[in-house]
Formats: sequence, structure tokens, C-alpha cells
Amino acid sequence: MIQDDLIVKLGQSQQRVMSLSVRCRHLEMAEQRARERAEILEELVMDVVADLHEGVSASKIDYRIGKVMQKLEWDEDG
Repeated sequence: MIQDDLIVKLGQSQQRVMSLSVRCRHLEMAEQRARERAEILEELVMDVVADLHEGVSASKIDYRIGKVMQKLEWDEDG
């Protein structure tokens, strides 16, 4: 009987480890996507600052921001 209880507990522990491993992988993938998005946004900020220094019109800057944000939203959805 004690052996049966130990086997059940071992099975439960194995299931929990597998579940946590899957969750960890999902979190790692989400972290990677977040890092990629942060890089894109950082580049956008640098481009906007450069555009402001060069006197690029606000409408062109707004358009660029909109295109990048649209791409980020599309990547997130699909």
C-alpha cells in the first residue's frame, strides 16, 4: 500500500514537472518576442529623434510610427 501511494505521488510529481516545463517554454518564447518588440521600438525611437533633428514633417513621422505599430500588432496577432 505504501508503495502504491509512492507510485501515485511520483506520477503526480512527474506530471507537475512536465506542466512546469511546458509553462517555462511558453514564458521563454514570450520573453523572446518581448525582447524583439523592444528592439523594434527602440529603433523607432532613435529614428524619430533623428527625423526630428532633420526637420522631417510630423505627418511623415506619424506615418512611420503608425506603420511600425501596425506591424507589431500584426505580428502579435498572427
